[in-house]
Amino acid sequence: MPLFVSRLLSSLRMTTRLPTGSITSHLAAFFALDSLTMHLVKLFCYSMREPRPRVATAAPYNDPTRYGDSMPANPLQPLHEQAEATFLPYGENVQIVESYGEVEAEYAAIRKAVALFDCPHRSVVVLTGKDRTGFLQNKLTNDIAKPGVGSGCYAYMLNLKGRIISDLIVLNGEDATLIDLDTRLVKGFVDQMNKYIFTEDVKVLDAADSLGRLLLTGPRAAELLAKITNAPLDNLTENFRHTKRQIGTTTATIFRQDLCGEPGYELIVPRDRLTPLWQQIHEVGNGHENGESLMGLRAIGWSAFNTARIEAGTPLYGIDITDHYLPLETSHWYTRAVSSTKGCYLGQEIVARMHVHNTAARLLVGLRVTGDKLPVAGTDIFDAANPASQVGMVTSSCLSPMLGLSPVVLGYVKKPFAQPGREVELLAEGARTKAKVVELPFWHKS
Repeated sequence: MPLFVSRLLSSLRMTTRLPTGSITSHLAAFFALDSLTMHLVKLFCYSMREPRPRVATAAPYNDPTRYGDSMPANPLQPLHEQAEATFLPYGENVQIVESYGEVEAEYAAIRKAVALFDCPHRSVVVLTGKDRTGFLQNKLTNDIAKPGVGSGCYAYMLNLKGRIISDLIVLNGEDATLIDLDTRLVKGFVDQMNKYIFTEDVKVLDAADSLGRLLLTGPRAAELLAKITNAPLDNLTENFRHTKRQIGTTTATIFRQDLCGEPGYELIVPRDRLTPLWQQIHEVGNGHENGESLMGLRAIGWSAFNTARIEAGTPLYGIDITDHYLPLETSHWYTRAVSSTKGCYLGQEIVARMHVHNTAARLLVGLRVTGDKLPVAGTDIFDAANPASQVGMVTSSCLSPMLGLSPVVLGYVKKPFAQPGREVELLAEGARTKAKVVELPFWHKS
């Protein structure tokens, strides 16, 4: 092992409670990661400092009064506890894994191998009936009918003032339409859908009690899925394409969604099959040959996932997108969620008027921060030429491993300040810091 690594190990033994063997294997994994090596070693060392938050999220992320508290117990909770995971609250009664103690290795799995993420914060609503497609077409911002069976789309649901009350994924099937959305929004969505059903042949089922969600992401995710399903995923080449596959005795709906800048495959499975499926994925993903891991699978938590999705410029509802915002203000996410050619839907008049006149007052942007100080969510953004003038607010931030731990920020700024290259100021760890607007994503594979 290189001399500087040996010295690093010696220093780490004095600053962490990890046993020597754990530290050695932890760093040894990094040295098989080619171009990521230095970034990840640096990140590991950096994580020993206290206190320095690596990822910040906005207040709505953990506001139970805003989103409600209905969610069944997570069948995977005992396995996470056995793995000595730490947890974060998501709403009132939902916990998600923060990490399994090695955030840097979890992040490395996303970028160089394959990562498995339990998603109890996501739920599924099932719509059946012959009128379901037309019914949804009149409620959501995107063209629900256009993708056809086996495809899907991302969309917003708006209130009458045109503000975003939910984002969701629509998966069109032959006999049913699946809606994937934040679990805190399910009750409101189901209630609103039922309120609008009159004579239409549509039934709306909250499937939170019966269906669970997993995410496999990383450059080897497709390879792992093909191995456990005994079938290639050649048809899942675009976001929201979906298919059904048999995994042992479990039937899973698998759809494509690249949230982290890497290939991502979301699995919808019966909740009573989550535990055996989780174990089966680990058995295959952690199989060894000649003493080496074949896939390099790791279970990951929110910290690693959140860092990767911010690097990829992916906003999340409840954090970067809330009911404070209008669709056009979500900038690069607007064209993903809104069809400018379809007919009427709730809030469409406001969306159409803003689209025609391009009248968004603020826009979601990416900021690259000067120096190494990290602004937190909720921090005000100021005009660099007039430091007393507030022009926006931070919604998410992280130290980007792929950019040498440079701080990066998602946030909203007034429209005149949204052009790439525009300089602003914000508060980071008690000091005024400059930042520049940059094009999103912050990082992508060449």
